[in-house]
Amino acid sequence: MRPSLPIAFCFVATQVLATQAAFAQSDRDILFQLSTIDALLAGVYQPLATLDEVLEHGDFGLGTFAGLDGELVLIDGEVYKAAADGTVRRMPGDTATPFISLTWFDADERLQPPPDQDYAAFKTWLEERLPSPNLTYAVRVDGQFAKVRYRSVPAQKPPYRPLKEVAKEQTYFDSENIAGTLIGFWCPSYVKGLNVPSFHLHFLSDDRKSAGHLLDFTLTEGEVTLDPTTGWTLELPMDKAFLRANLGADRAKALHAVEQGEQ
Repeated sequence: MRPSLPIAFCFVATQVLATQAAFAQSDRDILFQLSTIDALLAGVYQPLATLDEVLEHGDFGLGTFAGLDGELVLIDGEVYKAAADGTVRRMPGDTATPFISLTWFDADERLQPPPDQDYAAFKTWLEERLPSPNLTYAVRVDGQFAKVRYRSVPAQKPPYRPLKEVAKEQTYFDSENIAGTLIGFWCPSYVKGLNVPSFHLHFLSDDRKSAGHLLDFTLTEGEVTLDPTTGWTLELPMDKAFLRANLGADRAKALHAVEQGEQ
């Protein structure tokens, strides 16, 4: 018969396991980001990492592809490209990206939004219900939409122009009576220069045939799920384009114009 373990040893072992579990959960609540939104605005579209490399850090998020070749949508561990020609397709792991934000999505809070809200009303409604304005939240909205307006941008070739100039060539898409998901983040104002303050969402239809950067919608019915993040991991690329970019300028107006789809 094996002797029983000392009570003190059992207690220590339990504490170690509890600590390991806490760290494991903490890792899931980290937002990982490659590069910065201001670098993207400045025209840093070079391939900085592959999807295989960044998907080690999450299964939910958004970004773009090398050369600014369309909008990137990451949901349930699968990456889709919404191209400027309207096509949507899954992307292989060796595809490169210059910018991406992602996390492991765990639905910590579920909310039922009022029916027939447009994007402006939805933003006000949800911001009033965020547990704190000082955290970043992964936001997922699954629902039926009376209409959705979204966009994508065409692939670029060096020398790369700033994103505000490229956005003048963006393609707009409008869909009606469509089921889909909004994927993205809400960030506090203090992330200015690193990410997008307030909402940054992409759209993906349930049939995976329509997708892009969200501009507006009317939500017939749906469910909002939130996943607060408690930390950030920011990876700054050691790429010449990033290292030489002028990131000291205030690009708030350019970001607003790009996010709103203004030309």
